[in-house]
This record gives sequence, structure tokens and C-alpha cells, in this order.
Amino acid sequence: MDGAMTLEDVQAMGGKGSEQCSYPSQPTLSDTPRRLLETLPLGNGPLVPALAAARDRLCAAAVARGVTLVVVEDWAELERLNLRHRAEWFPLLPKPASAPSFWLAAVDEEGDVVGTHGVVLLDCSAASLGDRLADLSAFHDPGHAPEDEWAFVASEAAHDTTGTVAWIVAGWTRPDWRGKGLFHDLGAAARLVAMARWSPKWVVGLVDPETVPVWSGRGAGRRRLEPRPCILYHQAGVGRLPLHFMRWSRAAVLLDLGVPGSVQGVHVDAGQDRAPAAI
Repeated sequence: MDGAMTLEDVQAMGGKGSEQCSYPSQPTLSDTPRRLLETLPLGNGPLVPALAAARDRLCAAAVARGVTLVVVEDWAELERLNLRHRAEWFPLLPKPASAPSFWLAAVDEEGDVVGTHGVVLLDCSAASLGDRLADLSAFHDPGHAPEDEWAFVASEAAHDTTGTVAWIVAGWTRPDWRGKGLFHDLGAAARLVAMARWSPKWVVGLVDPETVPVWSGRGAGRRRLEPRPCILYHQAGVGRLPLHFMRWSRAAVLLDLGVPGSVQGVHVDAGQDRAPAAI
């Protein structure tokens, strides 16, 4: 045990906790590994105080909106949630079963999940993300891709993305919660947890043309979003998906979270020798 409080701990102390908090009294999440984001350990190092301050700001903003942010480890539960809300949610893109992952749930006062963001860790040290998308190893473990799946990747940025990559997926907000600022706060919180957990060189996303306007707003932070869908993925059971490539550098994520460059130092990327970070 690392001493972090879970939802069960909060409920044992009186259900919703204090009058100022919106802890769910009857969470719809099953009994799977999960914890309140505000109690998540952030490791050690010079960035921890700034990351903790950013986490606290995001959690406070969520509570002010009437939701609690929860970190969930069970990917199958996210897949079940996606199926239940298929009418207003794109089918999830597949991920390799062996790839580390987590997802964030925004849980309202009734215990319902009203928003999500998932993150998958990909090792692109031997092959670029563009290559892994093209050979489907970004979506499936070797030998497990359906025969009718394929991908064409013309994105230069995707082929330029190497090293440790955190892939943002499953961004969703329930229709009655849209337009309240929850989506981008969830995204920022997901990038924060990914940074604290894995310290990736890049954070990336594959964006459906319908959601490009959402990701083009200021709330998405210092990201690079390609103007054209340079990736075409044929997903089994879904069909052809034109996708825009999007990415944040490690430095961009930290700056968006309020971590000044003077604090980041060589931690941003020791290989850059303090040179300006790419986006």
C-alpha cells in the first residue's frame, strides 16, 4: 500500500466526504483498481511540487463543476462503458493487450461516469510511431491484428515520433455535460498522470475530423494538430477512419501544466542539452 486514499476509503468516512466535495455516493465503477486523482502519488524529483499544484488545480476545478476525477486501471471497464454509450461515442480504437494503460473517469454526484480520457503507453524506440501505426503494432500485439485491418500513414510528424509515447484515446463527455469545460480539463489531467507515471517524450492523439474543432481550441494546450487527416486506418467492424495526427512534446505538456522551463531544465529531454523543445 502506498497510503493513497481510494473511493472505498472516502465512503467509509461518510460517503460524500465534506460538504465542498462531490464524491460519488454509489459509484457505477466496479470493484477494480482505482483511486482519487487528488491522492495519486506523483513520485519523486524536482517537478513533483509543480505537478502536485497542477493536479490540485484540476481536481478543484472538477469538484467545482460537480464531478470527481478517478484514475482507473481496468481497460475492459472502459470498453464496457463505451459499448453502453455507443449512441453518442465513437467505437474505441484498439490497443495492444500488453501495453500499459489507464483511464480517467469524471464521476458525478450520482456515481455516474460522465467523461473519460484514456492513455496507452507505446515503446517507439525501435520503430517510429508512424511505423507502428502502419504495421498495426500500435493497435494490436504482434500476430493479433484482424486480417481485414490495415493502415496508411502519410504523417511526417508521426514518422518523426520516436521514444516513449503516451497515446491519448477515448476522450468522451456525456452529451448533457458538454460545453462545460470538462473535456479539456480531463485531457490535461490525463497528460499529467501520464507524465508523472511514465515521463514520456511525446504525448499523441489520433483525431477524428468531427472533433478537430474541439482540439483546435485553446484548451488543448501547446499541441501540434495536423490540418489534414494524413492517417487512414481500416478498423475491423468499423470501417475506414481518416485521422488527424496530434502531439505534444514533454516540454509542452509541462508548460501547459504550469511547470516553468527553468524548473524543467534537462529533465525535459537530456539529449537536447537545454535546446528549445520541438512540438
